[in-house]
Parts: sequence; structure tokens; C-alpha cells
Amino acid sequence: MLLNFRCLDEMIAVEINHKGEDWCLTIEGRDVPLQAFREQGGSWLVDTHQGRRRLWVAARGDQRLVFCDGRVHVLDLPDPELADDEELESAGGGLFAAMPGKVVKVLVEKGDRVTGGQAVIILESMKMETELAAAVDGTVAAVHVQDGQLVGQGDALVDIEPDPEDDSE
Repeated sequence: MLLNFRCLDEMIAVEINHKGEDWCLTIEGRDVPLQAFREQGGSWLVDTHQGRRRLWVAARGDQRLVFCDGRVHVLDLPDPELADDEELESAGGGLFAAMPGKVVKVLVEKGDRVTGGQAVIILESMKMETELAAAVDGTVAAVHVQDGQLVGQGDALVDIEPDPEDDSE
């Protein structure tokens, strides 16, 4: 997965690859091996050459907010026009909770038509509200949650059936 890390006024490309418990970040051509373990309560324990850190990750539209050492780090997903086609296909139409939280508002119903980037759920986590958006254009196939419901990390929130590819061009 490719993300852009915003540090002051500079954007730094970060590539994330994983296999089992072994992960590798590639930052400006430098590999940073690490191990990451998902903990109860939605946090992650991450071991690197600099030691162990606990962190939380929340999705906010095209961003990933990483809470670590008392700071929030913002990672931007790359522009879909420039992203790897295979990575976009593997994303599918499912929407899952990135961390435990409370559903503040469900903005869609089964059968609704949505476009990529459209907000479909508002989730509160760690006293912060986040709009979760559809990753693809399509039709809402299922809504698994309701307003006020508590969800855990990885819980399915909404299924979106992607629009079929138009092969007529």
C-alpha cells in the first residue's frame, strides 16, 4: 500500500508491505523492518529497531490518522488516478471500522446509489468524529450497523456492490 506522509510542508512517500507479522516500510528508498501485533481495544503494538510503540489508526476520508506517542500523524492515500490498479481492485466495496468506536450516523440505506468519496457513515472514535467514505461507485448492498451502535476494529459497516466495468470504450 502506498501512502503519503505529511511532515511539516513536505510530503514523503511511504510504501507498506506485509506478510504475516512481518512488515516493511520503505521511506525515501530506505527499508524499515518491523513487526506489528493487533491488540484488544483496537490498538497496535509495533516493534522496530527503535523499540516498541503502541498506536491507533483511524480512517478519515482519503487520510489515515495514526495516534502515537501523544501525537497525530496524517497519512494521505495517493490520488486514485495515480494509484496501482491492483491495489484499488483489492480494496473492494466493503467498509470496515479501522478502530473501535460508536456509529454516530448512518448516511445511506440498502439500495442507495453512492459515488467513490461520498460519506456513508460517521464514526466517533477517541472523542473524534470521522466521516467514512465509499471507496467505489456502486449500490449499497447491505448496512450492518445502526446509529448509536458500538463497533470493534475490523467490524463490517457497509457493503457496496461496485458498478460493473464499462467495456464499451
